[in-house]
Amino acid sequence: MKTNDIVCGIIVVVMVIMFCLAMANSARGETVRVVTAYNVGDRSQTDDTPCIDASNSNICLALDRGEKRCAANFVPLGTQLHIQNYGTCTVTDRMNRRYKNRVDVAFPKHEKSKALKFGKQKLYVEVIK
Repeated sequence: MKTNDIVCGIIVVVMVIMFCLAMANSARGETVRVVTAYNVGDRSQTDDTPCIDASNSNICLALDRGEKRCAANFVPLGTQLHIQNYGTCTVTDRMNRRYKNRVDVAFPKHEKSKALKFGKQKLYVEVIK
């Protein structure tokens, strides 16, 4: 058997494995999405009521209590999302309507460096409920 045949066979096997893993993630409701971060309470990153989210609750107080909150437009408010390398957050806010499939993770106003470090990532996001 030639080396090229072996390499091609390995590539096919790897592609089949990657396809199967993607299908398994999809069956569990996971999708790779763009996930960003923002600082609630910062008027330059929010609207004119920076601590009141789209569900009309005080997101600043929720974050102070250690709750994880996020913004997304593709699920109803109150939905829980599990985000790879972050954990589970509750959707209580919305993003600009041009971001239909993104998730924006909420950080407190005083954690700007943490939000900047989080940055913009492509991560698996699973709709929990």
